[in-house]
Amino acid sequence: MLTKTVRKAAGLLSMSVAMMLAATQAEAHANLVSAVPAKDATVAAPDMIVLHFSEALEMKVSGVKLTDIDGSPVTIKPAKAPDAKSLAATPAAPLAPGLYTVSWTSMGDDAHKMTGNYSFTVK
Repeated sequence: MLTKTVRKAAGLLSMSVAMMLAATQAEAHANLVSAVPAKDATVAAPDMIVLHFSEALEMKVSGVKLTDIDGSPVTIKPAKAPDAKSLAATPAAPLAPGLYTVSWTSMGDDAHKMTGNYSFTVK
């Protein structure tokens, strides 16, 4: 009877550890946490775009691009980010009113590349 109980407890413990490891690995990626301008925001032409991620980034692999409503690239210049978890860029010229899409690529120290995008509107 005791052996069955011990095996059952060991099985439950193994399952719990596996679930915790899976959750930790999923959280280990450099996910976008916040952005300025924010997703779906309507703003005056921003001087800078700043993306903040959940962990420090591999800067050689991580980056940001900006496109207009037609999908045409908008020239941006890399800017000094506030910390190792952030990307920053400045538009080369003031942004005209319209819809813009920010596309990003991030890689943290886990070597998993993440990509995403969001839009904001300049009034």
